[in-house]
Amino acid sequence: MDTRKKIPRILFAGANSGCGKTSITCGVLKALCDRGITIQAYKCGPDYIDPMLHTHITGRQCRNLDPFFSTGDDLRHLMAKDSADADFTVAEGVMGYYDGIGVSSEKSTYTVSVETDTPVILILNVKGMAHTMIPLIKGMIEYRENPVAGVILNRCSKGMYQMMKAEIEKRLPIKVVGYFPPREGIHIGSRHLGLMTAAEISNLDEVIRVLGETAREGIDLDEILRIGSEAVPLPGMDKPAVPEKKRARIAVARDKAFCFYYQENLEILEQMGADLVWFSPVNDRQLPEDIGGIYLGGGYPETYRKELSENEGMRQSIRAAASAGKPIFAECGGFMYVCDNLIETDGTSMPMLGLIHTDVQMTSRLSMDFGYVTLTAGRDNPFMREGDRIRVHEFHYSTARDRGNAAVMEKSTGRRWEGLYSQDRILAGYPHFYFHNCKALAERFVDMAAEFSAVAGLSDN
Repeated sequence: MDTRKKIPRILFAGANSGCGKTSITCGVLKALCDRGITIQAYKCGPDYIDPMLHTHITGRQCRNLDPFFSTGDDLRHLMAKDSADADFTVAEGVMGYYDGIGVSSEKSTYTVSVETDTPVILILNVKGMAHTMIPLIKGMIEYRENPVAGVILNRCSKGMYQMMKAEIEKRLPIKVVGYFPPREGIHIGSRHLGLMTAAEISNLDEVIRVLGETAREGIDLDEILRIGSEAVPLPGMDKPAVPEKKRARIAVARDKAFCFYYQENLEILEQMGADLVWFSPVNDRQLPEDIGGIYLGGGYPETYRKELSENEGMRQSIRAAASAGKPIFAECGGFMYVCDNLIETDGTSMPMLGLIHTDVQMTSRLSMDFGYVTLTAGRDNPFMREGDRIRVHEFHYSTARDRGNAAVMEKSTGRRWEGLYSQDRILAGYPHFYFHNCKALAERFVDMAAEFSAVAGLSDN
């Protein structure tokens, strides 16, 4: 029996970072949603911020498609699973189309497009160009066998577009499906870790409205839908069941300071029997009641360090939870929060939770250890077994005085260093984990929370 399902879809890929992928993707998402089309959005790579924007526009949780964390089969199944009840699927690439690990094209947006058989729309920043667009596009589409089907000219005037569309289509086997003109009021602000989060943009709805209007005026949405409709079917996949009876409540930090979570991570915890409850380390004075564990994700604790430091009620509540034996999983921003002190670039220091005895200092430059990393556990701990190898990701503008020695990190270049703390029932460090490729770790986390809940008599709550 053929279980393959028709999933109309396209992927926006850029010639380089900063070419306008996010603005154009957001504009198209808004324009299609305004037509009443149900859109499932995806972001390629280890990104948290763009998915927040996509989710805000579509009203559906954006997902990540990351070929470093996932096999080709995984990518196809993830896309089919979450797009099954949508009318159309839109994925946004990361960096340049062929930019992957190191200087290779391995594990790139190109990889995602090929593995999922998704038609690609290239986005090219053509400011200051005319005929030169043609050899650039030609090189992009001929470099490798790929599913590129169209191109959008960004920062292009209407007059230039009208002239270049015919010229490009005459010389190259590609459709020019639109343009985006330079326009005031459509800039999404940025900071050291990337774009500003959806919650931080005060005029976000107005920015999105203008992006959608610009997309309607300059992009042939019908042609994009047509191209997407020609995508080959994907293997059908049902969503995993979530047990009705929960084994434990896990408190998940979610506010402006802690907002970097893969949706897949949260759902995997739920599939393993966790009841996730949200709390704010910035605004709440204590943890939610009857919890068996705590998940502190990444984000911007440095931006809200004063509020975090002065919230003594929450700090005491989390310390008490740790002392009682509740498991704590803290990654990147969460790691910074569980440390002794958070030090700014100017040397000013504020105390954090003090559960891990090291200080973290902000830096003006991105850590040299950023990017994809393979973690190898150096010894058994409550979350991992000695020798476990897990693919993770690091990206931080800070450095810890001591990173911990529970695991060895290794990049594709061969660069190695020790990192990660395993202390009592706390796992903390810079790495971001993707639970789809380390389900045993996620299950042990839920198991520990369930064990604590059972001993404390919380499991029936």
